[in-house]
Amino acid sequence: MGYRSEVVIAISKDLMPHFLTVFAKEPGCRTMVFKDHDYMNEDYDGKETFVVSWSSIKWYEQYPEVGALSQFIDKCDGDEIEGIEEPWEHFRFLRLGDDTEDMVEKGYMHSNDICFHRSISF
Repeated sequence: MGYRSEVVIAISKDLMPHFLTVFAKEPGCRTMVFKDHDYMNEDYDGKETFVVSWSSIKWYEQYPEVGALSQFIDKCDGDEIEGIEEPWEHFRFLRLGDDTEDMVEKGYMHSNDICFHRSISF
């Protein structure tokens, strides 16, 4: 079985080219994001915001796809995205684990609509 999480990632159109470079480095990410998702919307807000989510996923960073996405999210949560000022304003990441206190929240984009309720709401 393993430990399961519910995960959502939102990426602005400005950050999307950087997000797509993750697929070049770890090709398994393409399948994970574009085929193995539970929900995907390429125009979430009418401004080309890309949103993808997974329910009951084993979000283990030792899996190459998850590790690559996690590294990208960590870069976005800092100042490490070339050409993007305040990258934390261009993405949203939420992970809700099986344990009631296991919640991870990064980025501020759409923080009013993509938020915790003990499930992810978007």
